[in-house]
Amino acid sequence: MLPGGAKIGRWQPVTGGRHAFDSAARNAEPGLVANALCGVEVDTDELQRIAPEIAWIREDTCMACWRVLAARQ
Repeated sequence: MLPGGAKIGRWQPVTGGRHAFDSAARNAEPGLVANALCGVEVDTDELQRIAPEIAWIREDTCMACWRVLAARQ
């Protein structure tokens, strides 16, 4: 658990990179917009799908999300 009670839901490859999302974003209803830790907006529909294996290879890790996580630890 992170300070403030936020939990990291998981990393998810979405259009434009592999981003980190908190558990609230991962559990949001379809049809909404969620923010990655770096602030990138993603449709919750995209977060709830199972990403194909090639997306994990093709998309780069978002270093801005990485820095946010590092700063919270």
